Amino acid sequence: MRQKDNYEVLCKFYEIMVGSIPDRDQFKDALKMTIAEDALSPLFMMPVSGNISFSKLLKKSGMNEDDLMIRLQDLASEGFVLLYETDKGLVCERGNPVFMAEQQVRKPEATPQRKIYAKFFNRGIEGDFEEAIETKTPYYRVLPVEQTITGSSALRTIDIDVTLPAPGEVLPIDIVTDLVKKEATLIGVANCFCRLTKRELGDGCDHSLETCFVFNEHAQSLINYGSARKIDFTDMVRILRDCEKQGLVHNVDNCTKNIRSLCNCCQCCCVLLKSINRGEDFAGSSSRYTVNSEIDTCKNCKNCIALCPTGARKLINGKLKVDVGNCIGCGLCVTACPEGVNTMMLKYKTAKIPTTFTKLYTKIGREALFSIIRKKVFRV
Repeated sequence: MRQKDNYEVLCKFYEIMVGSIPDRDQFKDALKMTIAEDALSPLFMMPVSGNISFSKLLKKSGMNEDDLMIRLQDLASEGFVLLYETDKGLVCERGNPVFMAEQQVRKPEATPQRKIYAKFFNRGIEGDFEEAIETKTPYYRVLPVEQTITGSSALRTIDIDVTLPAPGEVLPIDIVTDLVKKEATLIGVANCFCRLTKRELGDGCDHSLETCFVFNEHAQSLINYGSARKIDFTDMVRILRDCEKQGLVHNVDNCTKNIRSLCNCCQCCCVLLKSINRGEDFAGSSSRYTVNSEIDTCKNCKNCIALCPTGARKLINGKLKVDVGNCIGCGLCVTACPEGVNTMMLKYKTAKIPTTFTKLYTKIGREALFSIIRKKVFRV
């Protein structure tokens, strides 16, 4: 009986999530350079979504405890799985191909496989995947610069009149620091995989690298296996404020609690802003806010035009023009304006946000499955 090819099985699993893998043979070769084939076997015994305890996986696999642990550690160190402690003991869960490629691009060693994974991830950044799986629920959403909706600790020192939403409309899910303080028991920071990808391919920018935050179980696995470093809340806030000064946009998991990651994105390299600017809505979505600009008081300093990540602001015939439809509610234009021209407003209608990370990805998984069935059955 012919033994199954675990690398092929893994590729097919990944294609359920991202559609056809570009340069598939090359990608499969990278997998072979990354991890031994027999080390992959525990991965296929894990649930497609959610986690499984080490004790259950041990029983299911029939392996020796030490051998199973070695394989899981190999998988976790290469980004194929998450491995972390809970109140129920050690658990593990499958990672998706994007997560795996992220950890590979973050590795300091210049290897042939790192270049291949960078090319793979760059296809996603540039929207160049063929037969991509269609989903409707965004993975991430924008969070505004918080002083633009709370009025606290503005980046500029000029006093201005700022129109803020009513206090009852400013929820913790909109405020970066409140969301993290409430939800995160462990914080890690890692290098931005989008900017690393572009640098690997000779097309990077000068924005800071260490701008990706991970929390709780996600942080535990990445910290333990070298992809992130542990920081405290004060360090996180300092990095966040520096990101805002650089004009980076906060993007958080599109759920109201149990968040696992928060990115700070640039329009030059990052997949979320690039997908939004292509008019795609499956990866990232705007915040619950939009901007209101008092055009008549604008002095045409152009600060906001330079910072706007979607090109929603332009100077036409000496007058500021704002395309509200392209505004993602990041708030960078508010902090950039010395005249107080721009203020944030709560949108009249916003999409419902899944409550937990698990519910978010369960919903996205169902949408992906429906997309696959629809294409196979109806050839659409």
